[in-house]
Amino acid sequence: MAKPNLYSLFANRPIGQVAAIVRQLSELVRMAQDEEIAFDPEQPVAIGISGGRLRLAFMHPDMARFFGPAWQMPIGAADESGSEQIVLIVQAAEDHRLHLYPSNLEYRESVNSLSTANEKMVPSAEIVDLYQYEQFGTAMSESLLLELGYFSDAELNQRRQENLPLPPPSRWISNNMRRPFALVGNAIASLRTVRDGLLGEKVDRWLGEKNFAGLRLLSTGEIPPGGFSSSSAVTVATLNALNALYKLDMDNDQLVHLACQSEYGTGVRAGSLDQATEQKGEAGIGTLISSNPRDNYRTLGRYPVPTEQIQILFPYSVERDSEAWRWSWGAYAPTVAPTGPLTAGEMRTLTGKAAELAAILTRLPINRSFFQQIEAELIEAGQLGVENSRWICSILRQAPLFIKKDLLRQQLDDQKGWLIDQYCKHHNSDRSIASQQADATVEALFTGWRDPWHRQSTLPRSESPECGVPLRAMLAYLFGEVAKNFYLIHHPDEWIQMVTLSQRGDRSVQIEPDNLPTRKVLEAEQRWEHARNGPERLNGWLERYGAIPFDFNQGLSDAELTDTEPPHFHRLMGSNFFRGLALIDLVEAMLKQAFGNQVVAVRINAAGQGGYFQVHVDKRCADPEEVKQFLRLAFYRRFGLSPRPEFVEVHPGGGAIGLRLERYADLPAFIELCRRSGSLSD
Repeated sequence: MAKPNLYSLFANRPIGQVAAIVRQLSELVRMAQDEEIAFDPEQPVAIGISGGRLRLAFMHPDMARFFGPAWQMPIGAADESGSEQIVLIVQAAEDHRLHLYPSNLEYRESVNSLSTANEKMVPSAEIVDLYQYEQFGTAMSESLLLELGYFSDAELNQRRQENLPLPPPSRWISNNMRRPFALVGNAIASLRTVRDGLLGEKVDRWLGEKNFAGLRLLSTGEIPPGGFSSSSAVTVATLNALNALYKLDMDNDQLVHLACQSEYGTGVRAGSLDQATEQKGEAGIGTLISSNPRDNYRTLGRYPVPTEQIQILFPYSVERDSEAWRWSWGAYAPTVAPTGPLTAGEMRTLTGKAAELAAILTRLPINRSFFQQIEAELIEAGQLGVENSRWICSILRQAPLFIKKDLLRQQLDDQKGWLIDQYCKHHNSDRSIASQQADATVEALFTGWRDPWHRQSTLPRSESPECGVPLRAMLAYLFGEVAKNFYLIHHPDEWIQMVTLSQRGDRSVQIEPDNLPTRKVLEAEQRWEHARNGPERLNGWLERYGAIPFDFNQGLSDAELTDTEPPHFHRLMGSNFFRGLALIDLVEAMLKQAFGNQVVAVRINAAGQGGYFQVHVDKRCADPEEVKQFLRLAFYRRFGLSPRPEFVEVHPGGGAIGLRLERYADLPAFIELCRRSGSLSD
């Protein structure tokens, strides 16, 4: 019974992480007993396990239709006391309810179950790809959250109009699209889009609308939020558990695809790199993985990290959805409104669709990605040649610097005939079906965001901002990010400089380090600060020391994107993906003033807009412990931040797995066998 599962748990996984998983399983069994959760001792139970991931470089280019790579590795707990992986147990229920019990009360809802008789959890037959799933999945997530007592944007706006008090941001749907019920619900719904073949028959038999009798799920894990892919880990662990429970026999690539599709239902459209790393990655190995589904997420290369020279610290800033807007110097709005800045979530939604918008606008064939054109040269040489640089310039010149949403929609509508031809050619669709696919694709690209608002660096802060989609800057970011990071892995001696250049693509404000006071002054409170606290103090620093909005269009005019002398994209100074935060920009300037431009570099961690961020330290020139102490004084204490932990330390972890036991009653014996084994090396 237990031996095959035992090998699966131990294989290619650090023994410290195994010990932690065994402890977590024991805690889940005790939790089921203490809370009298009705697991049937004689029915099968499945275990799902997934760690998070560390993204070493290439922060955002895994967006659909660009499909750039990322350099990352799976992470997990270092020893028995750690909880840095999601571990869950799941069993079929018979009461037509979805029961969900996270051990962490922060993620526990006021009700622990929802009815499975919810038509919004059933994708229609017309939903056949990621883009069509997105609209369905986000509507389903909002429906589940409404049932749980969260407030929609429409309800919030109605309360504002009636001058009624608003609920706290922690109860807004827009800040909670990745709550456990939404993630698990999307995992189930994503599986339901599999309709063909033996797998489709199995899915329908166990999870189909007429056959699904419910599910009981307990989960635990403490993957740090804010850049370590904790939400993907929940989805990946859930799918692995369901795969094992119902004996679906899905392979890793199918699991990765469905996990990626599931997260489209949370409103964020990205590639599958996080899910691929969590599912297929190897402990302790930094792997450059393709995000292109056509590649089956193949490995592009393995590159050493110069750990003898560079140490990466992970300090915390603020929660990206509920708090980031307060620390953004006006770049983000707290809630969706008719006009004004986008919320942090809206901005992520928009940027996640930028490459797809540009692909249709520039008529990139739907069987091609932007990165394919330049992939071979970057892998081999680490730098773009003249011909590929000229091609990038020609693409960027077709993308507008600013364009209003309505006009952009009109331009994409003008491309629908071409898009229909593409679906007919590459999907073997007849013209009526291809027309429906084209309509659904374009419609999905324009949901979830409004015209963005940008304050330009050339204008005083009080003057009117630029309004419109900065499509060229977003597309240029994707090309610049892959160029900068391939140069980085080929030239690790320029690590600090290249990380700094990469961070420019996520800069919100420009503040010169030389304008700031000395390290000694930065570590102490100044007299003028006494009357200000929190975000007001941040705004005071930005205004006092000459900060200006970052000029993301620098170097991107038609005249500068010439065919005769194309720019060196690994040195690109402009472009942006609008995931930055003014607070982090100030910390970067403070660190560079205190330790030197070539000694430390800041990089946002994956999604950005707050959460944990990266501080790269050249250990030959500065003691990382001194950098930590500086951050405690100049950053945490100054702005009243008290993160726990102060700094995240990451440890290697193994890939995700799903295990099945024929009886829930066998679970304690399985746990004890794992505990006694300790190691399978003998």
